[in-house]
Amino acid sequence: MNTYPEIVPVPRRRLNAFEAIATFAITATLLYLGAGIFVPLVLAILLAFALNPLVSWMNRRLHLPDPVAVILAVLIAVAALAGFAVMAGLQIANLVQELPGYRSIMQTKIEGLQEQFGGMTWLDQITGMMSSLGDGFNGDSTGAPAEPGQMRPIPVTISNDIGPLAVITSVMGSIVGPIATAAIVTVFLIFLLMGRADMQERFIRLVSAGRYSLTNLAISDASRRVGRYLIIQLMVNTTYGIIFGIGLWLIGVPSAPLWGLLIILFRYIPFVGALIIAIVPFTLTFAVDPGWNMLLMAVGLFVVIDLTTANVIEPRLYGSSTGVSPIAILLSAMFWATLWGPVGLILATPMTVVLVVVGRHLPQFQFLETLLGSEPVLSTHERLYQRMLNGKTEDAIDLSEDYLEEHDREKWVDDVMLPTLRMATAELPDRPESVPQRRQLIATFEAVLNNVVEPVWQDEAPIMLIGGRTEIDEAAARLLGMKLLDDKLGVSVLPPGAIRQEAIGRLELEPVHTVVLMFMGADIRAQCRYVARRIRRMDPEVRIAVVLLNAAAGEETADLLHVDALYRDLDKAADAIKAAQAPVKNRQAIKAQPFAGLGRGDDALGNALDAIADEFDVPVALINLTDDERHLEDEDAAELTRMAVEKGDVLVIHNSQSDSIDGDNAYLVTNGIDFFAAAPLVLADGSVVGVLALQDYEQHEFSEADIARLKAKADELVVKFG
Repeated sequence: MNTYPEIVPVPRRRLNAFEAIATFAITATLLYLGAGIFVPLVLAILLAFALNPLVSWMNRRLHLPDPVAVILAVLIAVAALAGFAVMAGLQIANLVQELPGYRSIMQTKIEGLQEQFGGMTWLDQITGMMSSLGDGFNGDSTGAPAEPGQMRPIPVTISNDIGPLAVITSVMGSIVGPIATAAIVTVFLIFLLMGRADMQERFIRLVSAGRYSLTNLAISDASRRVGRYLIIQLMVNTTYGIIFGIGLWLIGVPSAPLWGLLIILFRYIPFVGALIIAIVPFTLTFAVDPGWNMLLMAVGLFVVIDLTTANVIEPRLYGSSTGVSPIAILLSAMFWATLWGPVGLILATPMTVVLVVVGRHLPQFQFLETLLGSEPVLSTHERLYQRMLNGKTEDAIDLSEDYLEEHDREKWVDDVMLPTLRMATAELPDRPESVPQRRQLIATFEAVLNNVVEPVWQDEAPIMLIGGRTEIDEAAARLLGMKLLDDKLGVSVLPPGAIRQEAIGRLELEPVHTVVLMFMGADIRAQCRYVARRIRRMDPEVRIAVVLLNAAAGEETADLLHVDALYRDLDKAADAIKAAQAPVKNRQAIKAQPFAGLGRGDDALGNALDAIADEFDVPVALINLTDDERHLEDEDAAELTRMAVEKGDVLVIHNSQSDSIDGDNAYLVTNGIDFFAAAPLVLADGSVVGVLALQDYEQHEFSEADIARLKAKADELVVKFG
């Protein structure tokens, strides 16, 4: 028993541009030079695809041996082609006899055109051609037609220069070529059908490189698509030809069956085949009918049949059977016609189908499906992303509306809009050079939302959604907001600028019970912690959640980010937010919270601290609270606050000469602070909540009067903000 070693697929190196062009040029040259071999072989392969179902049916239903079934199927095909040729030949012979009788009508009609459009040279040329028409067909040199039922003798000139052998050679040369090609195709076809199983196994072994399943799938798909295409095309062409022939016969066009037969064959030529052959009967109607009605009816018949077939019948019958784009068929027809002539036009579509199938199933040829296939090469969200990058708002809206006609809005958000933002996050990082493209994309994104969905946002709502870092995060927050709006929840959406250091103190949290921070990026920990701490100081009852839509940040947790909840899916986040609707907060307790906002930002407390710093001629004046988590994380800074609180009076430290603390304080040394003064903030009930601190990076004189003044300022702040 033959055994073969196990084949391990080897990764294929991608060809560079020069290698690809060289490979294409060599292949095209070989196909051109080897046309005498390749054309019969390809014809035989395509006929084998078409006859294989018939052979299989004979094997299965009639229980005929395979050789008998093959021979019988080939004989049926040969008989059909021979019958087609005989019928066409008889019609041509009949037409040749009738042509001279139409000469006078054509001359009369052309003369009428000359009188109406005189001076046209091409009409004179046609008149001269018509005058000589028929001299060699059933008429004498004067152009007189023969009597009905009689044949005029054809003059024969005998020349010593042309012998019988030369005549025989000339005749045989014109018919031997097609007959030889037909014989070769028939022999190839018989052997292909008889050895189809063995040849398929050898082909798989040759090209699979260990990928047997993929290669077998490609062969099956190619056989199904090409066979179905050939059968359907034969049925469509035959029906087309019958209707066209009957229509011409009813109109009165001579040799109508001939044009019906020929159009069946010529329609295998993509796009122009039917028109090429239809021109001939149009010309005959011009010659036969003294008027113009017959020509107009013939043209109308052709236009109706062709448009109906091309735009209604064929798209429904073919569906995705070919998988080839129209432009690919046109280019393929030009390519194969250049290599193999008229036969290449007929072979163009089925051969292109095979190439597309190969590209679909074999990775190394995937570019063929991309170039020639009819399936969209970009998914819906990729196409939408491309339109948004270019600012094509109308196209983006049309794409979204088309998608929503077949799918619901939730699927549109999850499968189109959100993947679009993921692509933007990956390709447009948070760097200055990406800002123009991000803004262009987000502007189009918002226009799509406003036109397709028309969401209604609120200025003050119980649920506040905030973009974490970039405009893309804000856009993702709007997608989450749309899911919440569907449940009639009040939602407001804010940009990332609302939580920057200079603006976060102005957040209006009075009606808010849930703040959701949206992040599409990965590096979020520092930003998220900062925002969470600031919001908790401003309003401890607000629930803070984070929606993180980036798998690269998988190590993040709610505890690490200092938030109440962390979600990695829009739907789960929306469900959790709906389920966690908080009761109305105790606003009296919130308003009693001392020093809300901590004076960071352009608020009243911040302005008061700036005024104190100017009054004492120091760069920094700030509030440090004893329950401030961010302040307590820095143990050395918290030590200074604790010392001032325990002292119960103003603490003054000159770092370079101080003996108030054991050794140098790391907070002062690290930040280069040479002067520090802190006055306790004592509430009306006697509790100390923190200190008012002054800092300077240089030596600063601080007198007893300054100490008293600092203590007075601390008391003023307690009265106003405590």
